[in-house]
Amino acid sequence: MSHEVGLEPLKPCNGCGACSAICKRDAIIITENYDGSLTKVVDYSKCNNCQACNSVCYKFIEATEYPTLDDKTCYAVCSTNRATHSTTTSGGFGYELARWGVEHGYKIMGVEYDLATNSARSTVASTLEEIEKFKGSKYLQSYTEQAFKEIRDIATQNPEQRFICFGTPCQIFGLRMLINRLKLSNEILYVDLFCHGVPSYLVWRPYIASQEQRLGTLRNVNFRYKGNGWHHYSILIEGERKRYCNYAYNDIFYRYFFDNVALNRSCFDCEFRKGHSAADIRIGDFLGRAYESREDGISAVIPLSAEGKSAIDELRAAGSIDIVGIHSAKEALGAQSTEEYDNIELRNSVIRRLEHEDIESVQRWYFKQFPLKRRIYARLKSLATLLPVPLISGLRRCVRLKR
Repeated sequence: MSHEVGLEPLKPCNGCGACSAICKRDAIIITENYDGSLTKVVDYSKCNNCQACNSVCYKFIEATEYPTLDDKTCYAVCSTNRATHSTTTSGGFGYELARWGVEHGYKIMGVEYDLATNSARSTVASTLEEIEKFKGSKYLQSYTEQAFKEIRDIATQNPEQRFICFGTPCQIFGLRMLINRLKLSNEILYVDLFCHGVPSYLVWRPYIASQEQRLGTLRNVNFRYKGNGWHHYSILIEGERKRYCNYAYNDIFYRYFFDNVALNRSCFDCEFRKGHSAADIRIGDFLGRAYESREDGISAVIPLSAEGKSAIDELRAAGSIDIVGIHSAKEALGAQSTEEYDNIELRNSVIRRLEHEDIESVQRWYFKQFPLKRRIYARLKSLATLLPVPLISGLRRCVRLKR
């Protein structure tokens, strides 16, 4: 980044966008890379090698300097509003926090799915109508560049303006570094997410183009449809002519995602994904044994600062959320993707093939590279989706109890 004089990058670029927002000469843009991930591009004719970009960059900073989640407390939370609970990915905590923020004058940064470009974008909202677009997970890397710059400009002009900002752990780290570097004093509550990693747009773009061809102009993309139950990952895509709904085990986009063969290169050994955080709160699904019988969804909410704990207390006092259980964070982390992914060479091969082959043929190829035991297990999970939902739920509980 810049000329990176005297600096040896510790990690690959994660495309968080902080470098673009810190650059006073507009020498850096964030764009899609050859591998379908977002990355920085530097216009060296504008760059004066001031190193400001390096000062906010994850590539040059040890994430291990930031707190780990292991020794923290995790709250199991659900919204008290039935409509919110049913239309959000897990328990609705994120939406209730955003709603509370709007009602108290905060601006909210969240992620919406842009149907015009078939991509995920971080935007800044000020109204209840605007935050509706933030509902639900978007299992794509979001473009943050414009949102970061908007927050930078608003905060610079109005030190009294408060914000609540949602994003992946690497994005929240980048935003916090940006705000700190600019010495802005605005009150900002940072909220990051349990993260599996972000898949390449080399998979998503042909996948969604094929869906649009069959379904007609797209009207809605729901990455975590709960109609089949919260535990049963399902995708729902609605077009003007038809709708498509499928279990993750049978959907090719989700196969790439959960097989970890087309994730952003930086996701493989990301310390923030594995358990460090620069946020005030981390949120996500409370999966695992504790709420195995709940099919409506439970949010795992881990406060990481006094400000984070205060926000949870505010929502509880307002009657917006119920805390249905208190656990160690380790219990919630047990069902999250905190391990180091070790199939980087397979990932690189998949990316190279995706540049000139269709996603179906590449998926058939990489699946053959897996050990026999893994292939059999994947086939069994796919076949299980043919069973009635109550029976699938029963089988899942039996499997988890034996672990």
